[in-house]
Amino acid sequence: MNFDPRLYVEIYPLDGPRPPHPHPIDDGGFDPAFVYKVLGVYNPSETSECYFMLANPRRQIWFIPQRHLLAYRLVDSDELFLPKEPSVDAAPKLSRSVPARSASSE
Repeated sequence: MNFDPRLYVEIYPLDGPRPPHPHPIDDGGFDPAFVYKVLGVYNPSETSECYFMLANPRRQIWFIPQRHLLAYRLVDSDELFLPKEPSVDAAPKLSRSVPARSASSE
């Protein structure tokens, strides 16, 4: 699987009744104040899940499920993680829940 080596992602944990494991903040030690360089991507054939290889602030390597991540931006840097910039953080947050269907009035 190919990916752009300039890709940085932000941690956006998917919480709910059945979130994927490991939890990137609780288990992996990732800090949501940083964005992380994608070091590799792994997609095992037995699952539809895709895992991104990232280094946490302790420089430990983890494979984090894609459902815990949002694309941040392409950055020309060799740093493993960078502080999040306020301008990107001000972007509207995505809802991770499916909105309830409203009854149509006919």
